[in-house]
Amino acid sequence: MSVVYTITNFTWKKNSAKSIFFDCNMKNILGILAAGFIISGSLNAYADKTITVMSYNVHNGVGLDGKRDHNRLAEVIKAYNPHFVGIQEVDSCTNRSNHTYVLGDIAEAAGLIPTYAPAIKYDGGLYGIGILSKNMPDSVSRTPLPGREEQRALIVAYFKDVVVANSHLSLTPEDALESVKIVKTILDNAKNRPVIFMGDLNSHPDSPVIEELSRYFKIVSSEAPTFPADKPNERIDFIMVSNGTQFTVDSAEVVPEKIASDHRPILVTLTLQE
Repeated sequence: MSVVYTITNFTWKKNSAKSIFFDCNMKNILGILAAGFIISGSLNAYADKTITVMSYNVHNGVGLDGKRDHNRLAEVIKAYNPHFVGIQEVDSCTNRSNHTYVLGDIAEAAGLIPTYAPAIKYDGGLYGIGILSKNMPDSVSRTPLPGREEQRALIVAYFKDVVVANSHLSLTPEDALESVKIVKTILDNAKNRPVIFMGDLNSHPDSPVIEELSRYFKIVSSEAPTFPADKPNERIDFIMVSNGTQFTVDSAEVVPEKIASDHRPILVTLTLQE
């Protein structure tokens, strides 16, 4: 079941370790998520037409050198000044992350606003995905997705002129394909706004999962491989734009970062047409 939250009077402050969905000092918000309570109201939304979007599986902040370094990840993101970043594989308050709100750490260092969506409870805390954005979304939804190895999630942030969605799909092809049906519902709720969908989709370009997604979205990210980061030979990270959207792709690249995570981030700059 998807729950939509509209946001009011929420201000991201540095050193507050707060996010829309969760932080280490607000564990009772899990009850709000489970019960489906609604936070009502609205805030100003994104309005520019040229936007830079990044998708990054951050491997829970641990690089290929075995070091946990949230600031290193933030520097990778900050260097490209994106409007939106889809983050996958990120802990919140787990024992292995030293009870740190990892998405909040990265957001603070990168100068962005974090929105977190847990997929599962893990190691004394949570594990899931998130969106970083320059501006506060008007509303956010979190939807569970199937995954027999572990449950997955879809997070959608609604802005005035664009809808931004992020996910980390199942390693099981049947579950990933079933997830596409749920992802498609974003289009129904977008109300004619462009939809940007991104993430680590754990599927190759010729897979049934990507073929099915291509019925509803156009892939705009680079065709270069993204995994593993040191010697990439698999393309499993994607950024897509909903079919019917008028836009131009100004640039698309795989960021040549080899150490900070086990994936390389992908980056796209789009100009949306009126």
